[in-house]
Amino acid sequence: METTKIAETMSSSLSAEITENLVALHPQLPTYFAGVFGQHLNPDLAEVVNSIANDGSKARGRSGSTTTTRAGSASEALTEDQKKWARPNGENYYTRSWGEHDDVLVLRQARDNLQFVLLYGAPGCGKTALVEAAFGDELFTVLGSGDTEVSDLVGGYSQLPGGDFIWTDGPLVKAAESGKPLLIDEIGLIDPKVLSIVYGLMDGRREYTVTANPERGTVKAKDGFYVIAATNPNAPGVRLSEALLSRFVIQVEMTTDWSLARKLGVPSPAVNAAQNLARKQESGEVSWAPQMRELLAFRDLEKVFGTKWAVQNLLAASPEMDRPIVADVFSRTYGEPALPARI
Repeated sequence: METTKIAETMSSSLSAEITENLVALHPQLPTYFAGVFGQHLNPDLAEVVNSIANDGSKARGRSGSTTTTRAGSASEALTEDQKKWARPNGENYYTRSWGEHDDVLVLRQARDNLQFVLLYGAPGCGKTALVEAAFGDELFTVLGSGDTEVSDLVGGYSQLPGGDFIWTDGPLVKAAESGKPLLIDEIGLIDPKVLSIVYGLMDGRREYTVTANPERGTVKAKDGFYVIAATNPNAPGVRLSEALLSRFVIQVEMTTDWSLARKLGVPSPAVNAAQNLARKQESGEVSWAPQMRELLAFRDLEKVFGTKWAVQNLLAASPEMDRPIVADVFSRTYGEPALPARI
C-alpha cells in the first residue's frame, strides 16, 4: 500500500483532535508516522519522526499556536556561555565542553603548564579549528604525511639564483626559538623515526641540536613553546610510538557536535542522517560519516543550489564502498531516492 493511502487509513482511525495536533506539529507528520508503522518502527524513519516532533513541540507557544522553526532560529540560538573565538582564516570557532571546562581554555591552560595535547578523531570534526581558535596567529603548523622528512620540521638548505646555498629554519625550530605553539597535524602519518627529533624539545632538556647544520648549533626552547598534535587514528598507515605518546599527557577524542551543527544552521534532516551514519560507522557497517566540515558545506551549498543538489554532492563525496548505505540513509531521511551527483 502506498504511504499516502496508509496515511489516509491511519488518519481516519484517529480522532479529529489527534490528527489536527499532528498536522499542527508538521503537515507531513501523519505520513511519517504511517511510514514508521508500515516499516515496523524502522529506526531510520523513527529518527526523522522524533526530530520533526521535537522541532514542532519547540515551535508551539503557550497559546498553542504553531510557528515555523528552523535550525539556527531563536529557539536553537547559540547560548551565551558558548563563546566564539576567531580563527586566522576569519571563521569563528564555538567552544565545546571538555568536562567542566571550555576546550579552548583547556588548551591555553595546558600550554601554560607544559602539558602537551594529542587530539584524535575523524577528519572534519574540528581538531585543527580548535587549535587555531586557541592560539590564533601565534601558531606554527606542520601537515604530516608519509613523505614528511626531518627537514620539513627542522629546516634545510635552499639554493639561491647565484648558486649559493642558504639555511632556512623549519617550523619546529622557529616555534621553539620564538616561544610559540606548534601544531603537528596528521602526526600519525609521519615516520616515528622522523618524530624522534621532537623528544628533546618536549622533555626536561627543552633543546634540539641541528645536526644538518653544525653552524646552527643547539636550539633552546623559549617559554611559550608548546606542541599540540592531531591525528585520525583510523587512517591507513597511522603509527605512533610509545615514546611519543608518553609525552602527550593529555589525550582526547574529538567528535562532531551535532547540536552545534543545528545551531549553526545545518538542516536537521542532514544532521539526522549524519548521526545515523555515525552510529553505523561505530558498528562497522560503514567507514565514513559526514562530520562538521561536510555539514557546514552542505548548509552553504543547499542555500545556493537547493537541497537535492546538496544531497547528491554529499553522496558523491562519500567513499565508493560506503555509497550504497549512505544513499539509503539519505533517501530514507528525505523521503525520496538520493543518488550521487553525476554530470
